[in-house]
Amino acid sequence: MVLNEVYTGAGLSATMIPEIEFNLSDAFGSNINSTGNFCLATTDSQKSITWTLTSEPASNRLVTDIYKGCFAKVDKFNSAGADQATSQTLIITGNTANKIQFNAALSATASDVYKCTILAYGTPLYAPSVVNSTATLLADNWLGLVNTITPPTIDAEMKQLNLALGGTRNFGFQLKGAETLGEASIDVSLNNGSWLYYALGKMTFTATTGGDDLTDGASNGDVYYHDANSQIYRYETSLLPPIVRSQNQNTYKKWDEGKIVYTITEQNSGDLPSFALEITNEKGNTTYAADSEYDNHFSRIFTGCQVNSFSMSFEEGQDVKASIGAVSRKAHNAPAAYIPKRNVTTPSSLFNYSDTDTNNPYMFSDGTIKIFGQTMARIKSGTLTINNNLMPQRFIGNYDRTITSTHIAGQRTYDLQLSLLITDRTIWDELRKKNETSDTDSTDELIELEFAKSDDDKIVLKFDNYLTTSVDIPFPDDKGPLEVAVSVSPRTLNLCEYHGKWIIQG
Repeated sequence: MVLNEVYTGAGLSATMIPEIEFNLSDAFGSNINSTGNFCLATTDSQKSITWTLTSEPASNRLVTDIYKGCFAKVDKFNSAGADQATSQTLIITGNTANKIQFNAALSATASDVYKCTILAYGTPLYAPSVVNSTATLLADNWLGLVNTITPPTIDAEMKQLNLALGGTRNFGFQLKGAETLGEASIDVSLNNGSWLYYALGKMTFTATTGGDDLTDGASNGDVYYHDANSQIYRYETSLLPPIVRSQNQNTYKKWDEGKIVYTITEQNSGDLPSFALEITNEKGNTTYAADSEYDNHFSRIFTGCQVNSFSMSFEEGQDVKASIGAVSRKAHNAPAAYIPKRNVTTPSSLFNYSDTDTNNPYMFSDGTIKIFGQTMARIKSGTLTINNNLMPQRFIGNYDRTITSTHIAGQRTYDLQLSLLITDRTIWDELRKKNETSDTDSTDELIELEFAKSDDDKIVLKFDNYLTTSVDIPFPDDKGPLEVAVSVSPRTLNLCEYHGKWIIQG
């Protein structure tokens, strides 16, 4: 019996779900008197907005309570579609398949209608149903060449109390307080630059031009980009974004699968981009169908994941590896009818899985490193670490003890560790300098790291304003070459670029 079978490591899978701002009313609403405003109606004493579920396959269902605690921007229109110039940002207290609930009345007029935009943080993107009558998320995104992954642990604060009426030496009452999630750990052989976006926070991109307009026809899985707002999206039936019905679809161009150049920059506010992780355990030879008793598989969805630390390491003769530490906002138990990975059963069918050359990791032999105004040719290994020092915060009114309200980024730090053979005393002189090394108009003294599979697939990082903080020069017993350990602390990011085919939805 399947019930008696055990879950094994062979049945473990992990995929990513993008978290991006999306407009529910453009996705599911009705056009009000042909004004071009797609809006949703209100119910429950104007404390919720709702829509009618479509017939099978049901493409406009949400996973129940997945958006509890998220923020939504609500704009009010009257029944004729006229903008009432009233906008509120509210916390979602819960959701069903076709209803978003709030903690306050949206209007005193029952006939008013609304635009509702759910903001990005903690908001895994929904997806059209792949099996009738089931809600699902866009959980078919490949994580890359994952070597190991450790999901967040859950720690619940224990409340153990003695009551005034005793009669026993045992506690008289106990309950669980707020849940705190531990840090997820993802170790990958690095084959794309997407993690740098999540670690640093902002990006723009330049895609290959000349693609077809969206109105020329689209197929599921196609990628479109928007020149004006620097957004890039997947096309899926009834999935918004990318298809914003109230906007001119001609502004969206189809990606022709050529190189995309991402320019990644530092986000200096306290907010970083987030993503969700779907972790699924399943038994052998299971089919992806509704599993009402959780006999065959169960899924957990960790929402609001943000990169707290990113460490990229390179060692002679090896592939470039990265370790990602990510904090999470909430652990959501997928409902019984949830279909994991959007019914994708083979890795090659996951989104962002590409050709072999693109999937291959960057190699140590593909790299070049420049520091102190010269190319360092005798580096044996190194590690670049970015720390965001994220701090969890809980606020009144998040409507669930299992939810962390937000994570606010603290001091950002960069650290570069190198092991190399020295040929001169430059490193020693840099250690003794009082002031930091900076790039000026007359010098070229940036720290430059580049790993390239080809001109069309590479990662380029440049740092400025750096101090050499330690130089360990040993006295070797074997009288061989001196292998020196060097620590460098850059203060500012000068450039971060990723050239490649990986689609970053942010």
